[in-house]
Amino acid sequence: MRDGRRIMSGGIVPLRRRGEERSALARVDVAAIELLVGGHATNLQAARAQIILADLRAQLDQMTAVLADVHGREPTGDPEIDDTNSNLITAINQGIVQIDLFVAQARTFAEGITQTG
Repeated sequence: MRDGRRIMSGGIVPLRRRGEERSALARVDVAAIELLVGGHATNLQAARAQIILADLRAQLDQMTAVLADVHGREPTGDPEIDDTNSNLITAINQGIVQIDLFVAQARTFAEGITQTG
């Protein structure tokens, strides 16, 4: 251990302070280290990219399911509810577009790691 970091398989894994164990970054690191140790990734960065991509795909699946549910609703006849559902559909569509962009960026990042690693 050096400078509050642990060196593992050629990559540096930062140690977390108390209370940070539950952070999203800590969760990604733990899952990435499991991939790395299991031989499912070539290095820590590649493992992190795989975990982040999997998370983004899961979020995309959830948003798509919610969109299908809201789209499948019949108009209620109540203008306030129908307007809210319409606004919800718009917001979900925007969220899906953002997640798609994040997935594209994560793929580009992962490909860069694979080519340089």
